[in-house]
Amino acid sequence: MNIYENYTYYHPINVRFADLDPQAHVNNTIYLTYLESARLGYYQQAGIWSPNRAMHTGMFVAHIDIDYLAPIFFGQALRVGLRMTRLGNKSFTLTFQIETTPEHNPLARGTCVMVTYDPQTGKSIPLPDDWREKMTQFEEQNGES
Repeated sequence: MNIYENYTYYHPINVRFADLDPQAHVNNTIYLTYLESARLGYYQQAGIWSPNRAMHTGMFVAHIDIDYLAPIFFGQALRVGLRMTRLGNKSFTLTFQIETTPEHNPLARGTCVMVTYDPQTGKSIPLPDDWREKMTQFEEQNGES
């Protein structure tokens, strides 16, 4: 199986005119904004994020790698596919792909490592047990059978 196939969550993206650079395609930094929107949608669907909980357990991006495969233009219908590919003690990895819809042509793809931390101390903490259970269940319910 290709690691860039079979996502458990898809997030629709609307390309805004403000996303464009002087070459009339989406600026490379905006791809990360699209990923951020998709991550939040994934967290909400998996049941691990709520505004009240964020004050007690935070997450930060520890690493992102992204391969830019093709430019994105205004008016393209897009979605970001995500799935969890690794669940560690204090971190987890999400694999993602930004693609056209309905054709599913890949435009960018990569991985993102998220680390859990305590906002009061600023130190990493173990992944909460309920998050681990909810993400595992979400992946099982939405993955390939």
